[in-house]
Amino acid sequence: MNRCMGSVEEGFMSNSKVSITGRQLLIVFFMGLAFAVVYATPFVQYVFYDDLAGALHASNTQLGLLIAIFGIGNLLAPFGGALSDKFNTKKVYLLGMFITCALNFLLAMNMSYGFAIFIWAGLAVAGLILYFPAHTKLVRLVGDEESQGTIFGFTESACGLASVIINFIALGLYARVAVGAMGGVAGLKAVIISYGTVGLIATIALVFLLPDPEKAGTAGDGAAGRDLGDGMAESKLSLKEWMGVFKDPRTWFAGIAVFATYSTYQTLSYFTPYFTNVLGATVVGSGAIAIIRTYGIRIVGAPLGGYMGDRIHSVSSVIATVLSCGAVITLIFMFMPAGVPSVLLTVMTLVIGFMVHIARGAMFAVPSEVKIPRRYAASTAGVVCAIGFCPDLFQAAMYGHWLDTCGNAGYTRIFIYIIVIMAVGVINGVATVVYKKKYVATGRVPVEGQSQG
Repeated sequence: MNRCMGSVEEGFMSNSKVSITGRQLLIVFFMGLAFAVVYATPFVQYVFYDDLAGALHASNTQLGLLIAIFGIGNLLAPFGGALSDKFNTKKVYLLGMFITCALNFLLAMNMSYGFAIFIWAGLAVAGLILYFPAHTKLVRLVGDEESQGTIFGFTESACGLASVIINFIALGLYARVAVGAMGGVAGLKAVIISYGTVGLIATIALVFLLPDPEKAGTAGDGAAGRDLGDGMAESKLSLKEWMGVFKDPRTWFAGIAVFATYSTYQTLSYFTPYFTNVLGATVVGSGAIAIIRTYGIRIVGAPLGGYMGDRIHSVSSVIATVLSCGAVITLIFMFMPAGVPSVLLTVMTLVIGFMVHIARGAMFAVPSEVKIPRRYAASTAGVVCAIGFCPDLFQAAMYGHWLDTCGNAGYTRIFIYIIVIMAVGVINGVATVVYKKKYVATGRVPVEGQSQG
């Protein structure tokens, strides 16, 4: 078979350093499309806030509760990771996607707040407990251990590109359907149905594109050459091994890397009102910056971050470097006077956004860098999800409280907080590199049941 379209099993399981094949990129694209769908409906209010409130007859507090219900799924993700490592990862992944699509169609049929609570809880189970840990493990299996940063970077880029695609589709349908007295509700239903339809297309494609981890041969995770493809007996984790994931410092290194990066990413959205309310930028100008920062540079920054990590053999070093630069730029923002030239403002915010997306492209490759065995990949991803995405549970509420009680002075608190978090991320990155040199490189990982090999 032609090398540029080599076998999936070869791309998934090769131990040698290889370039990304066309088929791998196709898999990554559809996985990115699926990822975008998983998070589209739970956070649909960020795009169609008034329409969702009107359709559900919900208050602002009630809409916030839906986000909180979905966020609780992050805390339960470790159990989903155990399921993906104990059973067939591909089947768990596809089950989560099919349930997500079905819930979208059900929501479109019954737009009521009481039913929406059930839907958002179901989306949390399907998307965060079943889907996400399995997604992370399968992405890790797309490439060999020498190209993990590149693979995760391209996947993050695909997620950004897919978000643009499905949102353009949704907005186009909304514009065509949202007419008349019930236009907003009808338009929102069309949007939800489009999410489910795109998700179903991506899921069906992945049924054929994703190989079965239990059937595809794979190189081992250590000198012993343990094989992920030996069958069910090999892929099942014992309770002792699962608990070892929680105790493994490598898991926490990965979790803190995601926590620092995701916290910073969330904070970027507050730069837009800061520019308008404090620095006097125009609403149109700051909004345009936000769109470019959120979507445009993600497509470029994420694969660059992963590629850089692979080139220097340390995604942790990349994360530490860009977070340190981000902290410096944020510190500069704090002392900028009103009336700053818009060109300088634009350049600085795009630079910090670019830095964050470089880190996002590298953050999920940390488990590979510290040689956590692939057979623990989903369990590790579940714990990392619980640690890394817990800002969903408190950060926005905390920021909102500061802004409500302190006015524009609340931005100072936000900046100080995120600078501290970025500093924690830098320290974590340095500690990861030191730990890797001391233990991982020598094969002396001091965790029972999870030795490197």
